[in-house]
Amino acid sequence: MPFVMPKRLPRTLGDSANRLTLSKEVPVRFTARPVALALAASLSAVALAGCSPANGSCENPLGEGSANLVSVSGPFGSTPIVDFPTPFVGRDASTSTVMPGTGDVIESGYYVDFEATVYGEDESVLTATAYGADGAPAQRIPIEAGSNPISDSFLCHSAGERFTLTGTAAEIFGATSGSGTDPNTTVVVVFDVINVYPGSSRGIPQLAQDGMPAVTNAPGGRPGIAVPNIAPPTELRISTLTKGDGPLISEGQTVVAHYTGVVWGGAVFDSSWDANSPADLVAQSFVENAGVGVVPGFAKALIGQAVGSRVLVVIPPSEGYPAGREPSSIPANATLIFVIDILGTN
Repeated sequence: MPFVMPKRLPRTLGDSANRLTLSKEVPVRFTARPVALALAASLSAVALAGCSPANGSCENPLGEGSANLVSVSGPFGSTPIVDFPTPFVGRDASTSTVMPGTGDVIESGYYVDFEATVYGEDESVLTATAYGADGAPAQRIPIEAGSNPISDSFLCHSAGERFTLTGTAAEIFGATSGSGTDPNTTVVVVFDVINVYPGSSRGIPQLAQDGMPAVTNAPGGRPGIAVPNIAPPTELRISTLTKGDGPLISEGQTVVAHYTGVVWGGAVFDSSWDANSPADLVAQSFVENAGVGVVPGFAKALIGQAVGSRVLVVIPPSEGYPAGREPSSIPANATLIFVIDILGTN
């Protein structure tokens, strides 16, 4: 049976709900959650110290074991065809590259979009993602070294790569229930890495503008925003805090971004960082495009920026929500502040 997931559609500020639930046959989630395994502690130290894409020595901490015995065919981005000895036995989690990628190498702290199929030890399909059927998006998860074998399996692989992950159902997915699946049975997962995004902007710092909020960085890149004790500006103000070196954003393009929104003189009203999942945002005004996009000032802050940039924008009421259409968390006629990390496009 297919994965059941919320469709990740761009909303006014972005939809950060990206969890998926597998079918009742394997009721688990591809989310970075703690796994109660002794292996996890040892993986953490290896992954954090051993994954060094910059010098070309990156090695996945799980290593290549029984995953090497799995043959996979079929085009990337579509349901694969597998062949392996049955019944298949692979006790320790391991990975193996089937089709090398050519994109960014995955590090701890990154996000990945993927498609996947899970097979039982007899080559039966237990569950799978949608592979784009009916416009369904790829699945997105954060990569956190040492958190669990699924997260660790992505380390040192790259965008455009197909790889296999093998191990017991309990080791890879944690506790399973509802179908009688033996937690000690071997499962095979074939992953297609569709896109890879850094955890935060990686641009070159730029000079700050006078009279704008101050932005600081917490560990992991999450911004902190200090609003000056002055009257807010009455015109739209956009400041590039770090300048990326990626392609420029064009109007109507879908942007993958982390953002935090603050009311001038108030508090944070929305943040994709809270869900640890960047949002898909359409770089256009939702007012002029049948509700698809972002507030006008936000769209102007995205268009023309380079991927990899961090942008600070102060949005006056005239460039924000039309009267009566603002969320309940935002007062009428509020001046809005956003810090936006442009991580990529899709």
